[in-house]
Parts: sequence; structure tokens; C-alpha cells
Amino acid sequence: MTLTVKNRSALLDMNLHVVPDETTKDFFTYFDFQCDHIVDFVHPDERQRFIDLVTGKDNKDDNRSDVFHLLRNTGEYCYNFVTVRNVRGKFAARIRLFDIYEAIEFARVAAEENSMVRTALGLTGSFLFSYRKSDNILKITHYSQGLETTVYEMKFSDWKEQMISEKLVPESDISMLEVLENEITVFPSNFAVKINSSIRTGGAVTENLRFVGTRHECLHEGNQEVYMIGQILSDESLRQIHHAHNLLDELQLDALTQVYNKKTITAYVEHRFKAKLNDSFALVIVDLDHFKPVNDMYGHLAGDRVLARAAAKIKEVVGGDGVVGRFGGDEFMLLLNGVENVQILRGMLRALLVQIEKEFLGNFEGIDLTCSIGAAVYPANGETYDELFRKADFCLYRAKDKGRNRYVFFRDDLHAQAYADAQAAKNEGKKIEGREIQELKFMATYLQQLSADPHGAIMNIMRHILGTYAADGIIVYAGNDMHRVFSVGIERAELEFADYVLSDNFAKIQRDGFFCFNFPNEIPEDDGEFSIAMQQRKICSALHCMIGDSEKPSGVVVFFRAHTPSQWADYEVNCAKIFAGSLGLLNLEELENM
Repeated sequence: MTLTVKNRSALLDMNLHVVPDETTKDFFTYFDFQCDHIVDFVHPDERQRFIDLVTGKDNKDDNRSDVFHLLRNTGEYCYNFVTVRNVRGKFAARIRLFDIYEAIEFARVAAEENSMVRTALGLTGSFLFSYRKSDNILKITHYSQGLETTVYEMKFSDWKEQMISEKLVPESDISMLEVLENEITVFPSNFAVKINSSIRTGGAVTENLRFVGTRHECLHEGNQEVYMIGQILSDESLRQIHHAHNLLDELQLDALTQVYNKKTITAYVEHRFKAKLNDSFALVIVDLDHFKPVNDMYGHLAGDRVLARAAAKIKEVVGGDGVVGRFGGDEFMLLLNGVENVQILRGMLRALLVQIEKEFLGNFEGIDLTCSIGAAVYPANGETYDELFRKADFCLYRAKDKGRNRYVFFRDDLHAQAYADAQAAKNEGKKIEGREIQELKFMATYLQQLSADPHGAIMNIMRHILGTYAADGIIVYAGNDMHRVFSVGIERAELEFADYVLSDNFAKIQRDGFFCFNFPNEIPEDDGEFSIAMQQRKICSALHCMIGDSEKPSGVVVFFRAHTPSQWADYEVNCAKIFAGSLGLLNLEELENM
């Protein structure tokens, strides 16, 4: 597969019509040869801005540039980097188009293959070579104006002798032919050899050339063939490649973080939807927690360094499994490939959380620089960019609302109704209160009802928590044997007692009458008794809030999840403590018998 990054060019007359000439073939092909009045192929919302750029209405510089949506031959509007240069005479300007998606795809393939030759083939098309291991045949092909001409096809040793006999290589560089033979015939992963020669000019002009190649393997008629494939480049060609790479970087990358900029990552993600590939991917939004205090207390230079380090760490975690871009401020957008199941997604999001927290741990006194993450999966959560982005953004808001330093990915069973309510409120211009405020208001109502109907108030708040905290069960234990007094949710025989909270081991791990673990691996390794109790009860996430004196408790409230472990939100922890504290004011044994 050979990708090209075309720099399409055309002259425009004073009425902004395209003037056909020998340079406009690629330009017309991009628009399926229908392009006459270039303005007709610019997105309607951007046409006036395009006209202003070409005519120099707001900027009289000889060279101007901007990004526009242009309607290409596929029937879709694609992002293009458009440059305009003033020309003399009867023409208005010369414009050049640079398709952003082609540039991204080019860079992606080049990175995946780690191949200098692919870079060369993507940007110029002149003299290519291949060397086949099985028969020692070197083939040199010339491409020009759509024509393919085989210049040489012979054994390498015969070709070398011909170069010498026809004096296509000066005597001073004959030794470099030996170097080239040594390099190409040992089949390294890639190589580059510089040699002076008139191979490309048929003996007319000697050039400074470089043979740049890479190793490739493929099946041919059932046999594994090994090739060295590459291009014969002049110094001028190399300068063009370097210039093109600089242009790619300028066009695609955010200067501060060196990940894709907002326009590029957005264009890439939108194209993935339009391509309708038969695969699953996740749209992920990562937002740095407490970034503003870093800027305010340590200055913007420190903030810039944080963004650069965070971007580098995110790229490291994502690796070849996705694409990373800076969406704005301290927010990054990711597209993660190959998300076939929830476990893969959880692993990637968890890795992002952990690595960002480690990267900045202890760097800023009094500031915990972490990240919050929202994610939605295609096609399960949506089949358009807008829908998936809104759901990922909703999940990011939930992660922030739950206390930051956590991830939330969209689940219909948990989020569908809340998402619908949030969208409806947004459409009506209503402000949605955060979950913490909502839950604290509910707790206030519970405390007011507690004196009038303690039994009813307790059962109501427990049912509410069960339904809104994604818990599988809540149990209030009391008495010297810590037997079950009140419960909602899962009921099993092994949940009847919680006497493990009276052990010396549990007393060591709980702090101020409270112990929480989000995932099974967070249970202290040296606490075998408690760990065994959770395994027997099939509990994978739990909050334990002691009732009364934490050293000699009269009871304990256990909030637990038995099916899917997940992180407890800050407001969930706070409300659990309030609930347990209120029970310490009551005689639970008497309430049990009411």
C-alpha cells in the first residue's frame, strides 16, 4: 500500500474560476473534474471567509493560509489546509490544497511501518528499486507522468559491472558500490547509502544520490519472499521530504504538546464515522484535575510543562492502539482502537488514570494533579460523531462530579435516563445540579423524616442509595454478633453476619470508623481474614461505615457491589458516612423489632 500526500495547485482568475494548465490535473481529480468556480466547492458556511482569504481582503500578505471544508469527489466535505500566493498579471492568485485526512493517514502508516521508504514513496515518485533475495535480482523502475519504465532488471553483480563499464559512477565512488552491495544483500531492517552517480540522467549529469531502503517480507506463490525496497533520492528530493514533514507537523500538531491539534483530531474522528469501518472504537475525553491551581500558583510556564508531560504520558499509554489530540486547554481527545469488550476498555482507562497520577505525584505541594476521563464506544453508544462526543462528555462530567481522578464510560443500564434528562435540561436552558448537591438534599430530607418515622426513613434512604449508587446491596448490622438488622438488595445466607469487623485485623485497616475499597486488589494483602470474608460473600467493591464508637462499634453499615467493581464517588462516601452517623443516634435493636 502506497499513500500519497498531494499538494494540489491551481491558478485562479479574477472571478475565482480555475485556470486549466499542465499543473492542475491532481487539482481537478480531487473534485472529480467538476471544479470550475472554486467557491462552489467550499462549505457554504465558510465561503465568504474563503473569498476574503483569496482576494486578500483582510490580509494583503503575499502568502496566506487557513483551513476549510472542501467538497471532494467522494461527496463529503474534507478538511483542507489552503495556502494562497499572490501572482502578477491577469490572475487573482495561485492556491494550494493539502488534504488533512490524507496527511494524518500518511503519518499513521509511516509510523506503523517505521519505514523511510514509505515516507519517500508518499511524497515523490521517481526512481524506485527492489532487490529480491531468492534470485539476487535488482530492479530499478522510473515513474514519470503516469508511465512506469523498467530501467534495469538484472543480477546485482551484473548491474554493478554495467555501472562501472558505462562510467555511470565515477571512479572515486566505485568503492561505494561495494558498500551498497554489502548493505542491500544482508537485508537489514533499513539502510541508506550515499553515492555520486548519473544513473537517473543516463550519464548526462552526476548527482549526489542516496539509496534509501527497507526490508519487506511477503508470500509469493506459496513461498516467503524477502525484498529490499526503496527509492533513489537526490539531495533535492530529500530537502522536499524534510519540507513536507515540516508542513505535516505544522498542519497537524499542537505546538505545545506535540499531539494532534483540535482541527486534526476532530477531522480524523469524524472521518472514522464516515468511513463506516466494521470495527469498534472508543471516543475518550481526558481532562486534567486541578490544573488551574497549578497555573495560578506556579505560573503559566509550569502549566505548559504539565500539559507537555501529560500529553507525552498519554501517548505512551495509548501507543499504537489509538490516536491522541489536544482538544483545548487541559483537555485531550483520544480515539482508542480494538475495544472489543469492556475489560479492554477498563484496562486502558485505568492505565491512563494511574500513569497520569504517578507522573505528577508530589510535584506540586497541596495540589493533586490527576485526571478525569469520560468515554463512549462506537457503535454501541452511538453511530455519529456528535452523539458519541456528547455521551463521552456527559461521562466526563459524571467523573468530575463523582470526585475526579476516575473514569466513567457510557452504559445504557446506568446512564441512559440521566443522559436523556441532561440533554432535555440543556435544550430547555435549565441548569442541572451536580449529583453531590442532589444527594446532600436527599440526605437532608432523610434526617428530617428520621425523628418522625425512623424505620420508614431508614428503609427509604437505603432503597434510594441502592438505586442511584449502582450498589447491589446495603446491610445494617448490629449487636455483639453483628447480625443483620436492615437490608435491601442481594440476600444470601453468607451475608447474615459481619462479625469480621470485630477482629483485630479490621480494626487496623479501618480509619476513623470507615474503610473503603473500589477493586479487590485494594484489600490489604496482610489482612487475610477480611479478604476471605469478602471472597466468601462475593463482594468486589465495598464501603464499611462503623456505627457509634469506631473502636467499640455498636454496628456497621456495608454498601457493596457484587457483580462489577468500580470506584465509589466522593459524594457516595460522604452520604454513607452521614447515614451511618445518624444510625449511631438510634437504638437499632429496638427498631429491628418494630
